[in-house]
Amino acid sequence: MTSRPGGRPKKAMTLMRIAGIPVRFRASWFLVSAAIVALFGPQVLRIFPELGALAYLVALGYAVLLMFSVLAHELAHALAARSFGWPATEIELNLWGGHTEFHAHRATPAKSLAVSLAGPAANLVIAGLGLYLSGALALTGVTALLVEVTVLVNFFVGVFNLLPGLPLDGGRIVESAVWAATGDQDRGMRAAGWAGRLVVLALLAGLAVLVVSGVREVSLVVVVVAVMVSFFIWQGASENVRVANARLSRRR
Repeated sequence: MTSRPGGRPKKAMTLMRIAGIPVRFRASWFLVSAAIVALFGPQVLRIFPELGALAYLVALGYAVLLMFSVLAHELAHALAARSFGWPATEIELNLWGGHTEFHAHRATPAKSLAVSLAGPAANLVIAGLGLYLSGALALTGVTALLVEVTVLVNFFVGVFNLLPGLPLDGGRIVESAVWAATGDQDRGMRAAGWAGRLVVLALLAGLAVLVVSGVREVSLVVVVVAVMVSFFIWQGASENVRVANARLSRRR
């Protein structure tokens, strides 16, 4: 769930437009939705056995809530970019969540940081509102479960994206700090890319400790997802380092 400037044509289905911005879905997004239904359908059925096959419809609600959470995240990026006069060209939802593409004109460290943090902020606001409503309305049953899922998903998406390393949004904190200190965005990008690699190593080390120590049972699904996400972050971080090094090399 990242944002990035610029853009290249991609093969994705445009299913809607929000504020004039095309929202495109890759086929991988629908695979993720199907996996969510398959994984969480039995879990919902155990909690509410009276639902029968409808439990899988509730699990589909999980996927829909994830879609809207990611969409809110990316839309916040797009609208923040627009406020600085940076036109957003698309929002895309895919296997790894999503990203927003926009053209950044006359970017500064502060503006870049503001646009990047808008996404996690939107998710944390939604999580806070969900938590408040859950307590204020004394919800029960399936409704309470879906609100709880909304809170957890948005909290996770918001906090995870604040980890300080590219391609996560929190990587812009590192990039902007180095950019402001050196006056060089490419040096900031390289530092944030290396920070992203360190984030991956920290995540994998934490996962290994949990698995080996046995302090808490970790399911195979969690391990597989964690490794896949780590691989994605490592690739994105390495690409940022490569691009930054290439730009710095050309300038020399």
